[in-house]
Amino acid sequence: MQSFLGHTDTLLNFFKSNQYSFQKENKSFQIDLPRLKKGMVSIQVFAIYVEEENKPDLALKRTIQIIDRFYQLLEQTEQLELIREYADVERVLSQGKIGAILSIEGAEAVFDLSALRILHRLGVRMIQLTWNQRNQLADGVGELAANGGVTLLGREVIKEMNKLDIIIDVSHLAPTSFWDVIKFSEKPAIASHSNCYTICPHPRNLTDQQIIALAEKGGHVGINFAPFLLNKNGKTEINDVINHIDYIRGLVGKRHISLGTDYDGISSTPSGLEDVGKLSNLHRALTQKGYSHQDIEDVFINNWLNFLKKWWD
Repeated sequence: MQSFLGHTDTLLNFFKSNQYSFQKENKSFQIDLPRLKKGMVSIQVFAIYVEEENKPDLALKRTIQIIDRFYQLLEQTEQLELIREYADVERVLSQGKIGAILSIEGAEAVFDLSALRILHRLGVRMIQLTWNQRNQLADGVGELAANGGVTLLGREVIKEMNKLDIIIDVSHLAPTSFWDVIKFSEKPAIASHSNCYTICPHPRNLTDQQIIALAEKGGHVGINFAPFLLNKNGKTEINDVINHIDYIRGLVGKRHISLGTDYDGISSTPSGLEDVGKLSNLHRALTQKGYSHQDIEDVFINNWLNFLKKWWD
């Protein structure tokens, strides 16, 4: 079954190891081209994560370096194509290639609207306003003691993102900033790689009220495979992932669930989901749990496709 994965930190692999090759299977990481094919991934969101030592002063410089590396990857990989609009999605799916959506995880590089517009021209189509820290746009979950909201610049950026069709990602936002996005964005937002706070009470996870708010505006939650976001014990298996899928389905329905994974951004995974090539294990487990083929297809790809069609068409 085809898959659409909402978040990966794979672009940093090139800066972590000179030995990393996207073209070959590399067991030191969780994503490469052979395993994307094995996992039947049709569309992958590639995040630009700026390391903490580059924030805030070098954030734009580092962002440009990572985007440059992304374009080198596109030039070297005929089976990978950049997605800028929904017509690109349709073309990639019809040709059996892998679509790549460029995302920013933590928008320190967006120092004003001119930076946002240039990043859009470079192909960025999704932005997380913050990682865990506070920046010029909003507060992240690492600022819970302060729990500030979206700044005045952040409000302008949200408005311009709506205009430019850049998807707003609320993963990592402090609660007040989350609710500001719900308030100030005219379009639905997504949580690309977050789970359910009720099951696993970690600040990075979403409360029932947050999940309901996302769903009511037409957004969805991408399940994160990080063990510390799946249960309080840290040792996880595929059923822990399914528990979060079950919970969201019961709370807001199956059309508001997708797969985030966070591959290459997490050091450990649930047993049976060690890398992107093992997604079929999740498919099999959901089938055994009584999910229909249509249910699984919706979670794996359709919910994302429907979301993009509404945003971009």
